[in-house]
Amino acid sequence: MSRVGCHRVLDKGDARWHVEAEGLEGRLMKRKMGPILLRTGLLTVGLLIGCGGSASRDHNAQPPNSTGGTAGDPAGAAGENATAGSAAAPSGGNGSGRGGRGGGGSQDLGGSENLGGSENLGGVEDAGAPPVLMLPPGCKPRTPAESAINCSLAVDCDASPSVRTYCYRLDSGLWDCQCANQESTYRVENVAGLQACAFAASLCSDEKLELGAEKCEQTEAVSAPDSCTMDVACSKAITLDKATDARAWQVRFGSARCIQADTARSFGCRCAIGPVASEYSLVADSGEQACGPFADFCMSGAPAVYDSEEQCLPMYFDSDSAGCGRTEACGPTMPLADGVSLAHFESRFATCAPRPGGGSECSCPGHDTAFQFRLSIPPDEASCESSIPNCNPGAVIKTTGAASCEPFALDTAGDDECQSNLHCLQGATVDNRDIVAEGTLGLICRRAGAGKPWVCSCRSDQKTAQFELGAVQADATQACTQAPAGCLERVGVHIGPVGDPMAPPDPSL
Repeated sequence: MSRVGCHRVLDKGDARWHVEAEGLEGRLMKRKMGPILLRTGLLTVGLLIGCGGSASRDHNAQPPNSTGGTAGDPAGAAGENATAGSAAAPSGGNGSGRGGRGGGGSQDLGGSENLGGSENLGGVEDAGAPPVLMLPPGCKPRTPAESAINCSLAVDCDASPSVRTYCYRLDSGLWDCQCANQESTYRVENVAGLQACAFAASLCSDEKLELGAEKCEQTEAVSAPDSCTMDVACSKAITLDKATDARAWQVRFGSARCIQADTARSFGCRCAIGPVASEYSLVADSGEQACGPFADFCMSGAPAVYDSEEQCLPMYFDSDSAGCGRTEACGPTMPLADGVSLAHFESRFATCAPRPGGGSECSCPGHDTAFQFRLSIPPDEASCESSIPNCNPGAVIKTTGAASCEPFALDTAGDDECQSNLHCLQGATVDNRDIVAEGTLGLICRRAGAGKPWVCSCRSDQKTAQFELGAVQADATQACTQAPAGCLERVGVHIGPVGDPMAPPDPSL
């Protein structure tokens, strides 16, 4: 077992500690001390799990409040028996119980950076000996170290692996403890110093702790119209042996952070529970409303389920004589509270340009696709705003009339082949909103030679067809003029988002 050295660092009045573990892969790094020590990470030092068990249980423990005391205790009363730097001796004095009433003294380090340590713990208690530590049967302490505000202790057991614990004294007198390579944090009362570290070793090694219902409370909150932060501590009371005066809670810490995005009412939020963080988009009128509901969602650990009504928030608008353009952040939501929702946003963009004869020719350009349609109103803020819902990839598009197509490109390759691309218009609705949708149709016609029948193929997006036109007397231009009717009959026109045009299949195959 490598020896761990602890020392106290004073930095502008803040108490900090640093534990260095030589020969171990992990290291407990310098942490800012406060009411919620060890809220942000796993201890990455050394050895896993420990020893011991428990007997009958007492259900009277209450969760600590935001000051580090106990719910229902008068201010300052919680932890008054856990004096700084003292190790409480267990009742009975044999070291086999889980806890005991404070009363034993401990080494006074006087703020020295070198923590005192002794291998001679767990022996017979007398006036000049250290207190007997509350360890499970068959377990012995190694490399103990403590100061007025922290401790560390390695525990070796006959029938289980070693475990190392680290504890820090809160301003309330309670102690927060962790064991190497374990995520759980324990808050303990009526034990202090090395006794707290020993007590934590029993908690960490007990795989069948009886836990009460979890209670969460804010420990710190700051909010403004454009941002907010909130720290939360959640605790579960641990049922302990009736013979001990110690009390304990399993504690976890989380935080919620929200900052307003470029879009009004849109916030980028970060949820952190220990070392695990997740990012979310949130809709709220103000940062002063955002963090409370978001922190509750964050600490619940529930997944986000976006199955409520879609919301869109304006991001950008521009208009001139050439037309208009508008961008919005849109997506389905998950309500958290009145006026506060998570949202799964994506940006949508619509453009409209003036069309000869009046109205607008509009488009929803995407990454690889575009949806084109016509509106009866001119290109202005109203037309661009009304176009954004049509850009929803989940919108329901239905055709309401027959398509009409006009060629915009016709090519002939000699007397026996022609190609034509057509622009088509068709009445349609998008989520029951009337539009005139635009689409394209491509075709190729080919024959084996003069007097032979024409064979044509056509494509509109992914829909294709091939058929024999006949018309042996038609020339190439006539064949591609007659073929669209057969294409519309067989494939119609794709209405909706479409990618780059693709060539029709080879009609010879």
